[in-house]
Amino acid sequence: MSEITQAYAKYKGQTYNATYNDDTQEWEVEFPAGAESSWSQTDHTFPVELHALDAAGNETVMLSTDPTYGDELNFRVLEKTKPTATITNPTQGSVLGASTQDIKLELQDAGGSGLNMSSVVFKVNNIQVSAGLSWQDGENGKKTCTYHATNLSDGSNSVSLQVSDNDGNVSDLDTVTFIISTSAPTLTVSSPIEGLLTNSSTVTVAGIAAPGSDAVTLAEVTINGTAVSVGEGGAFSKELTGLADGANTITVVAKDSLGKTTTVTRHITVDTQAPVISDVVADATTVNANSNIRITFKVTDPAD
Repeated sequence: MSEITQAYAKYKGQTYNATYNDDTQEWEVEFPAGAESSWSQTDHTFPVELHALDAAGNETVMLSTDPTYGDELNFRVLEKTKPTATITNPTQGSVLGASTQDIKLELQDAGGSGLNMSSVVFKVNNIQVSAGLSWQDGENGKKTCTYHATNLSDGSNSVSLQVSDNDGNVSDLDTVTFIISTSAPTLTVSSPIEGLLTNSSTVTVAGIAAPGSDAVTLAEVTINGTAVSVGEGGAFSKELTGLADGANTITVVAKDSLGKTTTVTRHITVDTQAPVISDVVADATTVNANSNIRITFKVTDPAD
């Protein structure tokens, strides 16, 4: 009778020799599973072949499809690298001026088992969102998606994203908080009043401006395009000189740090020309005591 001279296992194209254990009278083989996940393989497993040769040169090969022992020769290999889930837009701490925003998401498998897209957890203000997510294949195995968020509330908002891979590794939770500020600045112009008629070519423009929400700051106040100093409480005052006779328009604009503006317009009329008296005629310049004096004359306004 021939003796068994060699036994080995074949795994992923490599041969690993087995050793005989006199105590158990069994052959033993050990080899590395490798870092690669088996998820992409048929049945999500890597197969192993067992080979045995005797001294006469006979060889037996047991495949992983063996009806009796096949289950012992198919190995599910799990990778242990977490995938990544990233919110690329908006960025942390952003202050945005519209209640509608495009939220850009990015997923990537890092270990080879692939992304389990059914495991994606995307939340807007702690409410999970599944509708409206259309994932596209990106570079280097990434998955990308743009979610069109609407009706975001003024103030603080948050979005979060997490995913698992097919081997059960869970990404770190990515959370981004940002602020929505849709309110334009408030602006009150106390002087001049609308429709003012004045005989002075100098007028004082004064009022108070403030940002529309605590999320933004007041960037500037301009009067006819020129920035003016803003004091405590948003108060401002500026003398405009050299106004032309006739109709004048004064435009006051308050702008916040997001570029939102509020405009107040005042229309005033300047008339610096005094009336002209002419065609003065007295009925008589010599009159009796206790009689009446009668004069006729014309008055014209050069502004008319």
